[in-house]
Amino acid sequence: MPMKDGVIIVGAGAAGCSVAYHLARRGITSQIIDREGIANRASGKAWGIWSYPPENWSSTDVDVTEDRLPMRTDTQFLGERAQRREYQQRVSDFYWLGYHRLPEAIRELEERGGINVDYREFPIVRIAVSEEVEKRYREFFSAIRSAGYYEGDWLEPDELQAIFPNINPQIKGQIKGGLCLPNFKVEPYKYTLCLAQAAEKMGCTIRSGDVVGFGSQGSRVTSVVLASGTEIQATEVVLAMGPWIGQATSWLGKELPVQLYKSQCLRVELPRPFPPYHIDYISGTVEGFIVPEVGNQVLLEVEKKLPDAVTNFDSSLTEESKLLAIEMATNLFPEIENGSVVEHRGDLECWAPGLRMRPVLGRHPEWDNVYLASRFGPCGIMLSLSAGELMAELIARDGQAPYRVEKLLETLSPAELKENKD
Repeated sequence: MPMKDGVIIVGAGAAGCSVAYHLARRGITSQIIDREGIANRASGKAWGIWSYPPENWSSTDVDVTEDRLPMRTDTQFLGERAQRREYQQRVSDFYWLGYHRLPEAIRELEERGGINVDYREFPIVRIAVSEEVEKRYREFFSAIRSAGYYEGDWLEPDELQAIFPNINPQIKGQIKGGLCLPNFKVEPYKYTLCLAQAAEKMGCTIRSGDVVGFGSQGSRVTSVVLASGTEIQATEVVLAMGPWIGQATSWLGKELPVQLYKSQCLRVELPRPFPPYHIDYISGTVEGFIVPEVGNQVLLEVEKKLPDAVTNFDSSLTEESKLLAIEMATNLFPEIENGSVVEHRGDLECWAPGLRMRPVLGRHPEWDNVYLASRFGPCGIMLSLSAGELMAELIARDGQAPYRVEKLLETLSPAELKENKD
């Protein structure tokens, strides 16, 4: 296979750094350009979770402005989901590709990059405190079992109380049970930095720069133009710019439509370690999460049923988010009130319009040597390994997808960017 040089990756988040790393594993050198540095935006502030892929059935291509809560079972939704089954199954393969690789990939990555990324495995427990939520979770559990996925368990109330003896006594009596499924986790900044450092050790160059345009000839981009006036020659260009992908694609003729959502969380130091379970808890119009970190720390986050639209790339943190997260966590576990807030962090997630999970990965239909990796919503870390592997293979094969993933890449392709010539 011919060697390549001059691959420019715009964006130093998890996706961009993973592309560079996987190119380097194939002996292809690249250059990462970012105006703010490695993992300085969402990739450094995420949860760093690889959730069990069937969990993502409920969010793939779902308009969450209608219902932010997971695993709906109403008739209309189930009918729509049936129509999208082929799409969802293909996207599910995208999740599985990285999930299955993860344990071995982390070992190799840490050896190459020289950073401990705090990799660990622990279950997520979706606690049901109402009959409605219990019904939803049980039906989802039955559905994944019927589909042939047997990891996970249904936990009865007494089993949950044994795991979480310090749960609020007022809530303890309301517990109907819970769905327990496997999860993986890394520290997101360390993970992304390790990808970048491993790629750099194998020949990748990382530079600071604000990309403002492209030079082109015919149907090929020949250079990346920086705000400083510097023009960097390119044989291939990968756009892994998260929320800014729309702006960059507009310079190429047609803007990729995106919608932004702001996700925020708290890192809290507790007096003692939290049980090693990721908790999902629905109460009213919000969904709360408690995610154990290394040592005595936990992450707290609340997602509203009707998320606020984000305009002008506003990533400012809000006091409301902080207070909602604390209220949710202390309502469930009163002892969390004895903890101290270490960090309030958050950034923008990039979705398809309508806050729909329609990830984009592949070659631009109007440009021979431009590739996109974006619209991963809250799953940027989770999809980074599979995105890097598939993108590196596409570039190594001059944009020709191998047969084993041809249908998958057809599904993920940014075909909506093809100009209508009629």
